[in-house]
Amino acid sequence: MVKDPVEVYCRLRPLENRNDLVCVESLSNTMVQLVPPGGSLAHKYNSKEIQYTFRFVFDENTSQKSLFETVALPLVADLLGGKNGLLFTYGITSSGKTYTMTGTPQDGGILPRSLDVIFNSIRVLQAHRYVFKSDKMNGFDVQTIAEAMVEQSAEVPVTPKTPRAKRRDFELEWAERIQEETVISNIDQDSVYSVFVSYVEIYNNYIYDLLEDAPIDPIKPKPPQSKILREDSNRDMYVFGVTELEVKSSDEAFEAFYKGQQRRRVAHTALNTESSRSHSVFTIRLVQGPLDPQGAEVLQDKSQIRVSQLSLVDLAGSERTGRTRNTGDRLREAGNINASLMALRTCIEILRENQTQGTNKMVPYRETKLTNLFKRFFEGEGKVRMIVCVNPCAGDYDETLHVMRFAEMTQEVMISRATPIPSTPVSLGLRVGRGNLYREAVRKAKEEGGNLQELLAPGVYSLGAPFPDLMMFDDEASFECLIQFLIARKSRREVLLNDLASKQNTFRNQIIEVEKESLSMKQEIHILKMELETRRQQVRSLENKLSSTEHTTEILRQKVGQYERSKQTLEYELGEKEMLLNQGEQEKQKICVQMEDRLISERERMRKIMERRLAEKQAELEAKMCLTGEKIQQLREILNSQEDWEFLVGEGLGPRQLSSKSEPRLSCGPKATPVGSRSRNTPAMTSSHSDTKLNVEQTSTPSRSMAVANPRHKRSQSSGGEKWIDHRPPGSLEYGTVLQPVMKKKKSVSKLKAKDVTGKDAARYVLTHQEQDMDGEVETKLYKVFKKLF
Repeated sequence: MVKDPVEVYCRLRPLENRNDLVCVESLSNTMVQLVPPGGSLAHKYNSKEIQYTFRFVFDENTSQKSLFETVALPLVADLLGGKNGLLFTYGITSSGKTYTMTGTPQDGGILPRSLDVIFNSIRVLQAHRYVFKSDKMNGFDVQTIAEAMVEQSAEVPVTPKTPRAKRRDFELEWAERIQEETVISNIDQDSVYSVFVSYVEIYNNYIYDLLEDAPIDPIKPKPPQSKILREDSNRDMYVFGVTELEVKSSDEAFEAFYKGQQRRRVAHTALNTESSRSHSVFTIRLVQGPLDPQGAEVLQDKSQIRVSQLSLVDLAGSERTGRTRNTGDRLREAGNINASLMALRTCIEILRENQTQGTNKMVPYRETKLTNLFKRFFEGEGKVRMIVCVNPCAGDYDETLHVMRFAEMTQEVMISRATPIPSTPVSLGLRVGRGNLYREAVRKAKEEGGNLQELLAPGVYSLGAPFPDLMMFDDEASFECLIQFLIARKSRREVLLNDLASKQNTFRNQIIEVEKESLSMKQEIHILKMELETRRQQVRSLENKLSSTEHTTEILRQKVGQYERSKQTLEYELGEKEMLLNQGEQEKQKICVQMEDRLISERERMRKIMERRLAEKQAELEAKMCLTGEKIQQLREILNSQEDWEFLVGEGLGPRQLSSKSEPRLSCGPKATPVGSRSRNTPAMTSSHSDTKLNVEQTSTPSRSMAVANPRHKRSQSSGGEKWIDHRPPGSLEYGTVLQPVMKKKKSVSKLKAKDVTGKDAARYVLTHQEQDMDGEVETKLYKVFKKLF
């Protein structure tokens, strides 16, 4: 197999400032020279000038058209001839790669000129839209024009147009684009063509589809989804699920490119205001299919479809972070760019070493997405061309030196030359020029109004062009042309005869196979008939069983009907009972609610009655207390005026002692606690004794923290002939807490009875009472009661 080297071209960019120092000089159309400037690393090690040879060197005055015709036009011609091609620009940042690939509206680059040439060449040979349809596996299916029109009418546009603002900018900027007028004429006229374009970028080692229009969520926008690489049946790598648009004009194709260009990741760096931060790959795929014998439609045979591809790659610029002063995301992007370019260099190095030294090292294509995508070009058939873009500024010498070394190494890699394949295989035996004949017949039918079928030539097969006029052969050159024509005609006849013989053999073999299959099928039919008879007997038996089973089923169905009717009757009765129960439950709840209301109202009525009675009782008790208070007041006045003074004088108490005595506490309300206490302990002294007048005197002593009882306590001796009743609690009193009166005769009792007080033997009565004060201390109180009979 013939191999060609990778063709590397060099393009020098004009200086922005003519006074800047240069490090690259063009010596000829194929050679450049690198001169190390004073501040570079090479100058420090006394490096001399280095010369590099390329396929062609384009100086700073080279036009875009001249570069396109030299580099890209042969690749476009190969694309129309069914061959693959790869063209990529390589260089440091701000070296003119994107300009070389895109250009300007007035001076287009490689990409728009390539699109113009393609559509200029296949202008009348384009297939109807949707005749070729992607099979989602890097291949294409073919369908008739009628099917394509039906699919086009049912098409729902899923790819939204470019936003109006950007679309308006595109129209204003590229509306007056100067188109390339070059036409490639030597293409097959008996085939139809369709152009499909796709545009992807490789960013941070992820592949993103620049033509994919996902639904936009203005509230929470979703990031674009990365794509994966897959291998098709021909072991070619392709981007799975990429958007591939069928375009019918160069403007439509370039608009798709511009839309993807707006989504491509660019950023501002110290070396370039719009530096590409990703590798972009714009792929043009040309699908070609031969016409049918009449030349009207595409031959409905998928195996006869040819797909050729041209990939235009704009690599991101290699850069040193020290010069660009990148940080954050820009620094991470630069690292990924340099890593992918380094992987590309490694693959080319190993590929060159395997070819030059005969080694069999594994080429690490899978290390990055970029090298894995280029695998089909370096190991398949086609052409690979690289344009090295160089900025001759002296400050870029060190990076430019690495670029030159990589370019020199790339030129040593060999790529297999694509094998030419005829557009219409000879084995089909189709007539040459049938496409032009059909188009001419269509034109005449429109102009003259004739029948298209009558205007079409009846011939289908052809041995080539018709014989030339023999009268024109008057020299050796003419005879040589005639000899070549006859040789080609003879070879074509031999090919057709061989093809006919092979088809006859194939047809004969097919007939033999059909006969064999027929015999085997007859045997199988006989066996199947026997089996069929057996199965028929089984079917009859099963039919009898089925009839008996159906009779039994009918009886069971009747019983089931009776049970269903009984069930419905019972369900109806159950429903009525449940309804009665629900009514009773509702009445019960209603009665409960009524009883609760009556209970609440009765409670409220009783509460009001009890409050009224309680108020009456309190008023009655207050009236009784007031009456008792009046009686006690009268008794106090009597005692204070007569006997009490005599008693106190007899006891030897002077005025001071009298003044130290506490005033008697009498009240007419419920706060007369001593009287209430005395009344409870002495039931004999009640208001029923109308002939008795009482006087109560209370003496209280302060409480102490010592014990209540003291066994050494001695009472004083009383004088006089009165007899006292000393009433005290069962427990002992605290020592020193009671000032005992002088009593001549006393009778101490703990459980007092009525006769002890009302009897004739008792003249005086004293009550000793103990209780706890608010501070928790024991307080002893003495109540003296004087009784006098009127």
